[in-house]
Amino acid sequence: MNIPATALTIGGLFVGLAIPLWHLTRFVIVHIKKRSQILAGAKDLIPLAAGIGYGGLATATTSGLIGGLTGGITWFGNAAGSLAMWGATGGNALLSARSNTASLTGMGNLVLMLVTVAVLSAWFVIPAKAKPGMFQGLISGVLLGLSATLGGAFAEYVIPTANSAGASLVGSIA
Repeated sequence: MNIPATALTIGGLFVGLAIPLWHLTRFVIVHIKKRSQILAGAKDLIPLAAGIGYGGLATATTSGLIGGLTGGITWFGNAAGSLAMWGATGGNALLSARSNTASLTGMGNLVLMLVTVAVLSAWFVIPAKAKPGMFQGLISGVLLGLSATLGGAFAEYVIPTANSAGASLVGSIA
């Protein structure tokens, strides 16, 4: 595959969308009969949402260890999704869907690192049954962080907010 890890293929988009779709479909089907427990069951989706949020933000960094890890996730997601789509439909799934042009500044990277510390500290205390959902959400968030939907929202709102929050933090402390 000759597509850089900063670009999302249709196969990678498939993997990024399939993970939350899997969890949401199971959630809806289970709660069609148990409507009274829908709020109690919704807490099971929180780790998935947290992982998606962090993965989307992590995609905005351009280098370093976090950038390398998001690039690796993107590369493997693109390859696995393209292979699955090619095997299931026989179509060309290597077409580039989109690549994100917005990136974090040095000040935004400070915010990303602080969020990374929070995510790592939470990882050790969250229940074991929540960890797979958070990990799957992270993978989905990284892949969808390059999509027009989540990536566009992050490029428009979250990345500039992280950059300005980092600038404010540095300006008020340093």
